[in-house]
Amino acid sequence: MTSEDFHELTHLVLDGPKPPPAHLFAGGFDDWHARARLGHFLAMKEYGRPNEALELLRSVVSAEVDEDSAEEVEEKVFALQKLSALERERKETGEALRHINLAIELAESTDFLYKYILRGELWADRWTTLHQQGDGDGAEKEADERIAAYEDIPAPHNSYLYYGYRFKAQLAAERGVPLVAKDFMRMALKFMDVPENCRPAINQAFNQTHENISWILVSIDQATPPPAGLHWDI
Repeated sequence: MTSEDFHELTHLVLDGPKPPPAHLFAGGFDDWHARARLGHFLAMKEYGRPNEALELLRSVVSAEVDEDSAEEVEEKVFALQKLSALERERKETGEALRHINLAIELAESTDFLYKYILRGELWADRWTTLHQQGDGDGAEKEADERIAAYEDIPAPHNSYLYYGYRFKAQLAAERGVPLVAKDFMRMALKFMDVPENCRPAINQAFNQTHENISWILVSIDQATPPPAGLHWDI
């Protein structure tokens, strides 16, 4: 990609129906932050430029970050996470695994409590990728290890435990054991700061008596607010 291509794609986004602030791309093609941000937008369905999004996000992999800046670390982690997700969608699981591993390594190299990135979610992305590669048992073993490592930490809102139990619930649903899946999902929600006004819809989803547990888990997810917008201790 050339700087001219970058400029053209930036205007594709800025001239769209819901343009973001132009200052996000002010650094231009030579600024990895601007490339990462444009990559995120181009990955959205309304822009339909996944190839360009991949190219831009891949250009960020080797970018150096100021590890004393929580915002800068988080921005690169977010770019790596999105890159991995796009590669997973394309069944490029080897690259997806490599990039989510880099995201985990960078995120866990600091003690920052990030604004949007959740370390537990990064691990869940790794487990999803391993499962897609055919190593569901290995992924579940890792989830159990994360749960064991963090279950005694006095942090009530714990993303490792939420995503660990949620992943185990999803595996139980695939294996056709709905009661076990529900139990794991109840455990997961114990570690999320769920607003009281969301609980009636969550309880309604749990109380469904049919056997379509995958649908029930989706309903529970839809009844809970986006995790990135909630309070987490870790």
